Parts: sequence; structure tokens; C-alpha cells
Amino acid sequence: MASKGGILLVIGVAIASVLASGAPPVQPPRIPADLVVMGFVPCNNGTSMRTGSAPGFAGAVVQLRCTDAAADLAANATADGKGRFRMAVNTTVALSSVAGHCELVVGTPLASCNATLPASGTLRSGLRLLVSIVFFPRGFSYVAPSA
Repeated sequence: MASKGGILLVIGVAIASVLASGAPPVQPPRIPADLVVMGFVPCNNGTSMRTGSAPGFAGAVVQLRCTDAAADLAANATADGKGRFRMAVNTTVALSSVAGHCELVVGTPLASCNATLPASGTLRSGLRLLVSIVFFPRGFSYVAPSA
């Protein structure tokens, strides 16, 4: 029973010292941007691939390409070792224009993540607004090169 009381005493002292310090809790770093695009790039050439159906495409260069009302908007990011990417963009373009006039394009050859996949073509995805200023891919699909 004494050890249980000792543990409770240590926890109580730790909590009291944190409260007495007056220091604010550590916050995650904020992204200074008007919009954020983040997601997962699969190493696969299927259609509308789901996140769990394929390994991530490490090192894939993801480009945000826009037309019409959002034509001035462009950005890119490189996927990490698990195929995840994030890009922060400062813009005056309306969020509705981003959703309707922008897409994600991966021009990095699929063969660079799996030698059995095509050496040409792209992965493309529309965007969907997830929350506030955060966009996610609708689902990447393989687009073969034009003949």
C-alpha cells in the first residue's frame, strides 16, 4: 500500500509543479497559410485508389495545378517515406474556386516506386474540402500518356 501512496504523491507533485509554473501547454506548430493540401500518394496504377490498398509512393512530387478562376495558384510538395504530403499555400483565391478548378498531379514515374508499374503517365486527383482551409485528394487515378 505504501508504494501506491508513493506513486500518488509523485503524480500529485508533478501536477502541482506544472500548474505552479504557469507555463502554457506546448502547442503544435501552426501553418501560416490560407489553405493547406495534404494527403497520401499510393504506389499503384489502379483507379481511384484507396489509402490502405497500396503502399505509399515515397518521394513522389505532388503538384497543385489550377485553371480558370484559380489559374494564379500553384504549389508542390514531395511525399515523405510513407507517401504522405502536405503543402501550405498563401492565396487570395476563393476556396470554392480551388475545389472546382484545381487538381493534384503526380508526374514522378510510377516505376520509381515499383519497377513493374508504368514508366510514363501521371496520377491525378481532384480536391475536396475537408474542414475550414484543409483540402484532401478525392482519390488518385492513373492517366496514361496521350498517344
